[in-house]
Amino acid sequence: MKKHHIHHVSESVKQAYSAIASEFDQTRQQPWPEFQHFLAYVRHGSKILDLGCGNGRLARLLTDKDVDYFGVDHNSALLEKARAAHPSARFELMDMADLSALPEGGFDMVFNIAAFHHLPGKKIRRHATLEIHRILKDDGVLILTVWNLFQWKYIKPLFRSVLSCLLHFGFKYAWNDLWIKWGNYPLKRYYHAFLPKELSHYFPSDLWELEEFYFTKKGNRVPFWRSFNAVLIVRKK
Repeated sequence: MKKHHIHHVSESVKQAYSAIASEFDQTRQQPWPEFQHFLAYVRHGSKILDLGCGNGRLARLLTDKDVDYFGVDHNSALLEKARAAHPSARFELMDMADLSALPEGGFDMVFNIAAFHHLPGKKIRRHATLEIHRILKDDGVLILTVWNLFQWKYIKPLFRSVLSCLLHFGFKYAWNDLWIKWGNYPLKRYYHAFLPKELSHYFPSDLWELEEFYFTKKGNRVPFWRSFNAVLIVRKK
């Protein structure tokens, strides 16, 4: 993906989330059922980075845990919602494509929930995973989820993406770069539709130890073709 396309994607995602912030916040008041499984990885006294924290709903799940929580997001409107809901938690404006302000080995855990699919282009995604690796302590854990967009309800945007890729000879966007509306809002959000092998490719075995890689639908583990989300849990080597 070319540099000006990357900039366009990043800015459009921010604008879309700002436009839907209030409605988005209302639909993200409770943790997904999958979150309960993640608690098994949370240790007493852990320093946790919630990367792409949105309205801070993960902080709600960790309220009774003795952890040092820090949430970051690239959208100020959603961070306002997070601070209002969790006044004792720490939140900052930060883009997950640029984590240079965070210290090396500063966190025991990083959560990246339904955000990695918004990163445009292989180079940006690869850089983000290397930065996550840098800021994790040795043996630190990353818990990452992305939407499975190979579902019937996304067949139209997927078809449009494939057609656009062919018309532009692959120079603009990849065949699995989708643009999806939120309800009746006119602005569309960018998503990259990951196939399982493609997602795991960003976490090579020389840097990461695979803990779990599975697919879920409403909290239940299911085959990929039936799933709504992919869950990848890796540990820093």
